[in-house]
Amino acid sequence: MNNDRMSHKEAAHQALSRGEWRKALECFQIHCGREPRDLRSQLKVAELLERLGQKKEALRMYQKVAEAYAQDGFLLQAISINKMILRMDPVSKHVSDRLVQLYAEKSREGKPLRPFPHIPLFSELNEQELQSLLPHIRSKSFLKGSLICQEGEGGNSLYVISRGEVAIIKQTPEGKEGLIRNLKEGDFFGEFGFFTDQKRHASVKAVTECEVLEIPQNELNGMIKTHPHLKQVLQNFFKQRVLDLFFASSPLFSSLTVAERDEIFKRFHLHEVSENTLLFKGGDPPRSLYMIKRGEVEIFIQDRRERKTTLATLRSGNFFGEIGVVMNKPRMAFAKATQPSELLELTKEEMEACLLKFPKLRPILKEISSKRLAQMRELLSQEAVEKSKETMV
Repeated sequence: MNNDRMSHKEAAHQALSRGEWRKALECFQIHCGREPRDLRSQLKVAELLERLGQKKEALRMYQKVAEAYAQDGFLLQAISINKMILRMDPVSKHVSDRLVQLYAEKSREGKPLRPFPHIPLFSELNEQELQSLLPHIRSKSFLKGSLICQEGEGGNSLYVISRGEVAIIKQTPEGKEGLIRNLKEGDFFGEFGFFTDQKRHASVKAVTECEVLEIPQNELNGMIKTHPHLKQVLQNFFKQRVLDLFFASSPLFSSLTVAERDEIFKRFHLHEVSENTLLFKGGDPPRSLYMIKRGEVEIFIQDRRERKTTLATLRSGNFFGEIGVVMNKPRMAFAKATQPSELLELTKEEMEACLLKFPKLRPILKEISSKRLAQMRELLSQEAVEKSKETMV
């Protein structure tokens, strides 16, 4: 019996891949008759009925599946199917009302809505608020391997994954694709453009066939005005994603897996510093290395007459202060925040613990430090030559 059940589902998928929709529909219907709790297969039945032009039957099946998802607390999937129903039949407003009603019932039960383990966006809204937001959410479907959004293109809407899995990909300085991490049902993306410059800071590809819910910025801004706490919820996740992107793109940490990067991130401490804050000066003992999350830091040297020579101006994503820590020597230069900045600090002790646990970082760190030390010495020698010329004039 078990094999028979599996064979109908497999036969349905095989027929679907060949474009044999009627055969796929028959096989899915037999399978669903035996496995009535397989909601994804029931959704396939609804999709095939729609493809075959059986609109009334498709609408009934969509409504049945949406109700079942909502009853089980899977609000994302229910919203997504609700959008399919409204696309086919725009006058079916009662579907949205029923969805909101079920949502309210689930909220009163005090049971968590399972699709939102990471972002309590919808679960923060009451019945009326959700009802006002639903009409503005757009549902989009993507085939496996398709590009959902491209790094560098414009975009300021927020996406929530209602079904499937996507990969967040960032171009490396060498022009290669670097995987940041994979996201699944209930996860969201697009917050970079929403909070910063209205551009996509990474590409997103469909790892599987997937559906996403798109929330335009103006609609989300309206919800935030009414419920300011939603902005804080999103900002907290935005901060985490920014750091994740920095770590994945960093020449020091890019060789680590997602889990390893997460473990090292926990050892960093975030500090906000004001403009003109002196972080360390030449001769200080090396206590930490830093990564710039936001802002700008000037690295410079200073002679006895306090004449300054700038060695580098560093911005978001760069790290500094590692030479003294790695070489175990006093600071050779000064570091000052030239604008209000957010810095991630890793103490010398925490760094040693990281290097012990992830020894592959040690040669990378030493190589980067050696290159920077050589560049610093070259700049210092050029400065000495210029100064000697000045004395000869």
